[in-house]
Amino acid sequence: MMRALTALFAVLVTPAIALAQKPLPPLHDGAVIAGPGEFRHDGELLVQGKVTLSNLTLDLHGPIRVAAGASLELNDVHLMVSDPDGAPNGTSGLTCDGPAHIAVRRSTMAPVGSAHPMWQLRGDLQVDHFTTVNSEFHLKRVQGRLNQFKIFELEISDGSQVTARGLDLVFLSTHSGEDDHLHFANIPVDRAFTQALDLGSGAHAQLADSRMQMFLLYVHGHSYATLAHIDRVQLALFPDCEGTLRLPKGRLGTADAPAVFPDAKTSNCPFHISLDDVNVDTWDIYAAGRAKLTVEDSQIDELIASDHAAIAVRNSNVYADWLAVSGDASMTVSDGIVGALRLAAQRPDLATSQIRVSGRGRAVFSGVRFDCGIVAADDAHVDISNAVTLPKYARHSGNAVIRLNGDAGSGSR
Repeated sequence: MMRALTALFAVLVTPAIALAQKPLPPLHDGAVIAGPGEFRHDGELLVQGKVTLSNLTLDLHGPIRVAAGASLELNDVHLMVSDPDGAPNGTSGLTCDGPAHIAVRRSTMAPVGSAHPMWQLRGDLQVDHFTTVNSEFHLKRVQGRLNQFKIFELEISDGSQVTARGLDLVFLSTHSGEDDHLHFANIPVDRAFTQALDLGSGAHAQLADSRMQMFLLYVHGHSYATLAHIDRVQLALFPDCEGTLRLPKGRLGTADAPAVFPDAKTSNCPFHISLDDVNVDTWDIYAAGRAKLTVEDSQIDELIASDHAAIAVRNSNVYADWLAVSGDASMTVSDGIVGALRLAAQRPDLATSQIRVSGRGRAVFSGVRFDCGIVAADDAHVDISNAVTLPKYARHSGNAVIRLNGDAGSGSR
């Protein structure tokens, strides 16, 4: 009887929930959509002119695109963001076509399933009491005023000028320019601080009563960066060069003997990073062009090979927060660990830990302990041999092939 009642309840309640969710009305210049109520939108949501949403829940199944010169204001809005299965992080994010006005007040944003919303912002940004989960804001040429803002990653780059109070961040990040000379020192982690920061590519931030768990620096081109006395750092590289890189974790360097990367004796990479008493958590590598690199004994978070890049990874721990091979690139990984689903409880972004090989990319794994799955598409080839632990799953589409110990399978496990 109890099962019958439960089934009847489900039949009665599910349609009611579906009926309670209304399609979001079309947006036009001057549109003001006010709740209370729950709305849903599928596909791209285009904002042109001035649009205001207030006192509602919006279930988004697609990206938001804000036209240049447009204005989008969210007041007391709860955003729920969904991505298609297997979609890259940020698929259902927000992008500004040009400078725009974005204001968010007393609102929240939460992903559904494995979604990881990313907002690519330009123009004027005002945030007042905005709480997000597993999301990112990337600020380029932004004039920003932020108050009581909780987010996974906040990037401030490309001439952005930001004044903020009450930030609660996992990552505070910045991109260098192609030829920056940067110095960062004594940036606190895991405690509130007030500090003015000159960031990468001409950006500046005045932060008050804010906290972060990790400082993330993306180093481009010929840039020179020195870091000192920072307790948790992630460093991201964009190499189009040749040689061997060793990128360890742990507290590195002293004032008398700074740790310098890369080693000029083993690489011709033009960037320069000097560390004095810096606790490095992980490194990111985004290799492109005709980069030809060997990476040994390293702790890698994201590992990307595109264009004609060729990367060999040996005896390293690769979280594969995002591991991707595309274009005509190739990657060989021997020994070590690839994937970090085991750490997803501590770092929710690692719940999407995955290997993706597409285009004409080729990936070879030998003697690897896998802690994630593999997806191959287009004309990609993946070869796995002598795996200590097999991938969680292996899926392919198009003409892609996944071979296990020399045998090509259907790609589904």
